Amino acid sequence: MRVLKAGDGETVERTGAPIFEGTVHGRALSEGLTDQVSASLVHFSPGAKTRPHRHPHDQLLYIVSGIGKVGANDEEHTVTAGDFVVIPAGESHWHGAADTGSPMTHMTILLPGGGETIVEQ
Repeated sequence: MRVLKAGDGETVERTGAPIFEGTVHGRALSEGLTDQVSASLVHFSPGAKTRPHRHPHDQLLYIVSGIGKVGANDEEHTVTAGDFVVIPAGESHWHGAADTGSPMTHMTILLPGGGETIVEQ
């Protein structure tokens, strides 16, 4: 058993990465602990979000704090702390604080390997 304490790890700014619009910070949770799953916390400042993208595996999002939005195709949902989102493999989607006026933090869980995130233009 391995335990990652709340004060362990480093939160890094991810602003400017091709997938993000706005100010975003992330903290890897599973790195070095397991190769079976990839988990991280992602904090979106008000107005920040991902660009439309897709993953080769299902993506799970657990909203930790704030108010955010998730969208795919012609649907859009407002999400708040405690909400859980399942995004099927290959589905074009986006998520973040969007236009809520609030920051939002979510935990994202993906299977590692098997392809990379594809950011759509």
